[in-house]
Amino acid sequence: MSGERPDERRQRASDLMHLNAMALEETERSLHDNAEDRANPAAAERLHRLADSMTDTARDIADRARDLAARDPEPERH
Repeated sequence: MSGERPDERRQRASDLMHLNAMALEETERSLHDNAEDRANPAAAERLHRLADSMTDTARDIADRARDLAARDPEPERH
């Protein structure tokens, strides 16, 4: 937002990225549960693979969020 310092914007972006990663992990759990309820083994396997890829994506987002938050503050421009 306007008036925010670069480090505040970076922290807010990092926080939002963490929330997105957590949402993906919740979706991943739901997909695994849904896969367990499938009578069709091929469909269940596809859901498990999709869920696993979401886990990978969530991990990548969380890693990027940590890296973003850990950056040295940039000097303010006037």
